[in-house]
Amino acid sequence: MNTAVVMLGANVNGEENLTLAKERLSEFFQIVDESAIIVTKPIGKKYKTDFHNQAIKILSDDTAKETARHFKQIENELGRSSVTNLRGEVPIDIDLIFWNGVQKRSDYDKYPFVRRCVDEIKDKPELFT
Repeated sequence: MNTAVVMLGANVNGEENLTLAKERLSEFFQIVDESAIIVTKPIGKKYKTDFHNQAIKILSDDTAKETARHFKQIENELGRSSVTNLRGEVPIDIDLIFWNGVQKRSDYDKYPFVRRCVDEIKDKPELFT
């Protein structure tokens, strides 16, 4: 069983899309922990509206690549596309930050809001229910 810490973000229907993403993710993975949802100002000129962000910890029987494929599928299902990206709209963004304790993206070092959400859950032991 693999443990992943995942960052969710949305600037379109923020809380609603985070909830929808977690519902879809729970069809593939066991969600064992969630950080608080925080709202952040957009970074860069492309994005106009605030983001809702949350870290979750999941358990996966898949490889990291297979897990990330599920993330992309869910992003597409919830409306993420090249067109929405060009408009600065992010219905949902799902990023793998840690895989079995190994950092996979520099977002953790780069963005304080990612570190804040991830640190809230990353070192807690998994809950098996």
